[in-house]
Parts: sequence; C-alpha cells; structure tokens
Amino acid sequence: MENTTTPRAEELFDGRDLPCETKRPAFLSRCCNLPIGHSFVFLNGHDPVPLRRMLDQNFPGSFGWETLAPLEPDATRLRVTKLAEPAGGFPAEMLAFSCS
Repeated sequence: MENTTTPRAEELFDGRDLPCETKRPAFLSRCCNLPIGHSFVFLNGHDPVPLRRMLDQNFPGSFGWETLAPLEPDATRLRVTKLAEPAGGFPAEMLAFSCS
C-alpha cells in the first residue's frame, strides 16, 4: 500500500530583520507556545547562543535544537522542537508576546 501522507511544511520564523527587543520575546513566545513534538525553523543572522543557553538553563529538557545547513550566506538555520512542558509551566509573559 502506498503512503499518501504528505509531510507538513515546517513553519519558518525569520528573525534576521527584527530588532533584538522584538526578536527575543517573539522567539521565546514561539518556542513556549509550540505543542509538544512540534517544531519550527529559526532563521537568524548568527547562532542565537544566548537564547539557546537561557532556554536550556531555565527549562532543561523542554527543547531540542538541530543546526540545519544554511540556504543563504550569513544565515543560521535551527530547527527548534518542543520536547516537553517544564514543571510549573512557562511564565505568562513568555506565552503572551505578540509582534503585532
């Protein structure tokens, strides 16, 4: 029997042109609001080491990170996957941010 299931296209969050004061809370909100087992691709001008470190330290085991091959020069692509909800949940301010 042939598999007719088409894989779902991953959402892309392109943070390259966002100012840091918008990018950081938007990225954190996107991460925290993901359903468990879902992911998105984060496109940025550099590896967001401080954001990764902050999430890993404050919510250990909640997120998986996979570095993807860049499609453009000077762009970092990461697949962020939500693995679990942290004990006690995420802070409300991290869940409620909106760019609009």
